[in-house]
Amino acid sequence: MEDPRDKYNYEDNDESVNVWVCGDWFPVGSFSKTIAGFPMNRLLKKQMDYLIQNVVDDWDFTLLICGEGEVRIGKSTLAQQLSTYWTWSMLHLHKKKLPHSVKENMVFTGQDLIVRGNKLGRNNPYSTLIFDEAGADLEGSKTMKQTTQAVRDYLRECGQYNMLNILVLPEFFDLPKGVALSRSIAMINVYWLPDENGKFERGFFKFYNKPDKKKLYLFGKKDLDYNAQQETFYGQFPRFYTYDEKEYKLAKLEALKNREQTGSKERKFNEFAYSMLKIVRDKLGFSLDGTRKELNKYTINYKITEKYIPRFIIKMVRTLKDNSFDWEMDTNEEIDDDETGEDSKD
Repeated sequence: MEDPRDKYNYEDNDESVNVWVCGDWFPVGSFSKTIAGFPMNRLLKKQMDYLIQNVVDDWDFTLLICGEGEVRIGKSTLAQQLSTYWTWSMLHLHKKKLPHSVKENMVFTGQDLIVRGNKLGRNNPYSTLIFDEAGADLEGSKTMKQTTQAVRDYLRECGQYNMLNILVLPEFFDLPKGVALSRSIAMINVYWLPDENGKFERGFFKFYNKPDKKKLYLFGKKDLDYNAQQETFYGQFPRFYTYDEKEYKLAKLEALKNREQTGSKERKFNEFAYSMLKIVRDKLGFSLDGTRKELNKYTINYKITEKYIPRFIIKMVRTLKDNSFDWEMDTNEEIDDDETGEDSKD
């Protein structure tokens, strides 16, 4: 059966590494002075085509784009290109006209992901949503934030929208196991290499399908070893924004400013709570365990475990460098961030 997208694609021959895609959306001069569209690795395009073909049969997909713990190496650029190719293919192959803009298809925080994802999914099924620098909310399953849990809940529930969710984050191994192994279809590791003159070049990737991704996570997580499992294939991608570059950079900068403000408020609240613990012990005579028991009489959704308050104190002593108060405990003790210190009251 003839693929309606072919008339807008270009390839030198069947053996060429790249296929030029989206020729009608990016005329000559957009990327190349002689060819319309932009180049996409042939094997990567084939993997995307598998997902595009199947999503209309009530599937949904989550794709991870990571960068060996590094930032500013092209992860977002590749995410945009894959998102654009998906949206463009939905139009030409499945006759579905879907949103394609920074405002509608990109988010930078977990809270925005839930709001935007549900709105986009309800109004425009089969869309793509990019969670850019998702690591800020997802990294470290050990220090689960409220937004992180919300993101995980969203990913469990968003299958009804038949969307492509693209999570862009620095470190693959910091992801919770459920997202890294079960909830995602593939992982693309983006990296740079020096050229012959020692200049760093962006635009290289390694693709891991679901079985290879699982082996990499299980065998490489302990030492953050990206060589623990061989990639399914590798390739290159161009330095080319397929969304409005200026709008994207402004939106990301605004998100970073908002995140800094939120972090500042959280630090103030933690210092306030730490000071209250001092007052409760010295002025009211409560032990830490007595404080915990009293607090649990008034908490609504969670109860505080025996380890939570000591863990909180140790973290605050280190954060504030507070050696002026004797907590009668070893504040140099190693703590396991894997424990939330909270149990649901349900």
